[in-house]
Order: sequence, then C-alpha cells, then structure tokens
Amino acid sequence: MADQTLARYVNERGILTLLRVQGAASRAEMARQLQLTPATVTRVVAEMMERGLVHELPPGAVREGREPGRPAVAVALAPSGAYFLGVEIGVGVIRFALLDLAAKVTLASERRVSRATEPDAIVAMIAAELAALSADPRFSGRIRSVGVTVPGLVTLEGYVVHLPILGWRELNLQERLAAAIPLPAIIENNATAAAFGAVYTQPELPSTCTIFLKLGTGLGGAAIINGRLLRGGSGTAGEFGHVRIADEGKRCSCGQVGCLETFVNLAALARVWRGREDLGESDYAALPAAVAEAAADGDPGAIIAIDHLAERLGRGIVSLVNIFNPTTIVLGGVMRPVIERMLPVIEGVVAAGVVPGMRMPDLRLSALGLYECAIGAATIAHHRAFDLSNVDLTDAKA
Repeated sequence: MADQTLARYVNERGILTLLRVQGAASRAEMARQLQLTPATVTRVVAEMMERGLVHELPPGAVREGREPGRPAVAVALAPSGAYFLGVEIGVGVIRFALLDLAAKVTLASERRVSRATEPDAIVAMIAAELAALSADPRFSGRIRSVGVTVPGLVTLEGYVVHLPILGWRELNLQERLAAAIPLPAIIENNATAAAFGAVYTQPELPSTCTIFLKLGTGLGGAAIINGRLLRGGSGTAGEFGHVRIADEGKRCSCGQVGCLETFVNLAALARVWRGREDLGESDYAALPAAVAEAAADGDPGAIIAIDHLAERLGRGIVSLVNIFNPTTIVLGGVMRPVIERMLPVIEGVVAAGVVPGMRMPDLRLSALGLYECAIGAATIAHHRAFDLSNVDLTDAKA
C-alpha cells in the first residue's frame, strides 16, 4: 500500500470514528482533534461526501466558542452510507440485526429453527436473508459485510471448535459462508460479540476494561480492554463460564465439575426453583420472567432461587475482578429479568470478596436486549471496516 493510500485510509477512518463516537463536528474541530491539517480534513471529507458516507448539517449545528465569525458548518455521519448485517445462530432461533454507518439498529428479526438444523441449512438461511436485504432499494449495494455468532468455541479463522448445545464440532463455518454469500463474513462467539456490542454502541461509557457476562443456557463472557477484545493466542479467550467456583456440582459440558456456568444458567434456575430441569424449550424461554414475577409477588422460593444464583455468580465475578480490575461489568442474556433482582446480592458478594483496596466495578445490565448477539456481530463487522490493524503496513514505503 503506497504512502498516500495508507494516509488516506488512516485519516478517513479516524474521521469516521470521531464522528461516530463524538457526534457531528466542523472540519476545524476534526483537524484539531486528529492533529491533521485543515486542507487534509477538507479533502478527505469531500471524498467521503461523494461516496455518501458523511454529509453536512445546517450552519450553526456545532458551536465552537473559540472561533468568532459565521457559524461553522458541521459534518456528520450519513447513516445510510453503509450497513452491516449481524446474525445470531442460537438454540432454536436465528436472529438478524442490520446496523447502519452510525452503528444504530435499522432492522431486527428472528426465525425459529429446529435445534437439530444442519449447518448447511442455516448457512442457506443466512444467504437468503442477505439476498433479500440486498434486493431492497434502501440497502442495495451498501451492505459491507456480515458478522455471525455461535454459542460455542470459535477460533480467529472462523473455525467452530466445540458447540455442544447444537451438536457441532470441528466445523469450518467461515469456509461454508464464504461459498454461500458474496460479502466478507466474520465468525464470533456469541458472548464475545454481545460484549463488544455493549461497549461499541455506548462510546460514552468508560471502557478502559469492561467484562461482559451473558447468562442463558450457558454462561459466556468476554473482556474488552481499551476498546479491543481480549482474544488470546488463537481467539478463544473469555470462557468465563468455566471459572471453577466449587469442588462439586453437576458435570459441565466441558467435562469438568464446579464450573461457574453450571451454577448460574437456566437449568440451575429451574433446578433451584422447581426442583427439576427437564423442561421444554418454551418453558425455559419463559422461566426467567416467571421467576422474577413470582419474586416480585413475594414468593419465598423464587426469592431464594434468585439469591442462590446471585451468590454463585458473585463468587465468579470476584475472581474476574481480582484478575482484570475492570471498570465496568455488564450482564446480559435471556436471564435478564432475574439478573435485575440479582444485582444487590452480587454487589455485596463482590464487595466482600475482592482483594482489599481493589476498586469496585460498576455493575450494569446490557442495554441491547434480545438482539444483543446479532447487534454485537454487526458491530464487530462495523469495527472491522474501520480497524487500522487490517492494513498491511509492510506495503507502505519507508
């Protein structure tokens, strides 16, 4: 990549990121914040306006108190300039979320499927959804890439190593998608994607170090440090559900005993509240709301069940706080109705268990809701389009 091309790439993505994170700004403000010359900003902005990525706002939309004279003309992202499709392959469901250039959700939908649906059939459904969206005049030619999540272990190369919930193992999902769709595809663990989306869509929140935990059929997680996912050597870091918190308990899907997720998931909630866990998928789907409602009505069994899970989750979070010293811990997943009632107990357990002097993190609920994994997958695709690490700097001239 020649020097001028590299510089243009870096400057363009710097401007797009600034406008996404901070909102509209004048050319002069962009030049100051990015330490570029006004002429460079003017040239790059003009090029991006021609491609429909940014547009001007009416004069006076941005105030710059230090600059007398006529109001500055603000430049903002053009949301319809590009789109990114996120897909969650879940247990019995596929969810889709389409994000625009401003990282806002444009469309969201879901399709019910059998738990035993073969990978090729699911890939075909994703290809059909992309084809339908691409045929829509609103999005035609503007969808840049696709992010896909699965509730299992995924490598950086898009290889699904282990997905026991769906019975998938040693599956090259990246290769199958590449053969089925005409756009770049990114494969990601569902909790990792949800974690990234929780931070990426709320740039105003502190994100020096954020831990995300997704509670549902299992317990997944991820760490985001300085805006980047902590992936580990091969991309499989963040299996926080397999932090060991006990010497006994039910055997986990990983083959071990004492894993955090066996104490804090839907089956554990059913076991503690109902004394059994042989429920159907629809019963499990309704379980968190039913327990939360019963607790709100004063049902002692529901209150005990929620506190029981909260105490165990708190133990796991203590270990994560001691290791990562996070500023924020975000909790999401289908167990959200009971998570809301867990927070006071979790905070107490964490406060009592962390290393003395360790700063308590801010515990909060994910703001993305039901589509958090699909949205997260789309944000990773969105981020990949702006990520300078994708540039091969060895091609640049010295």
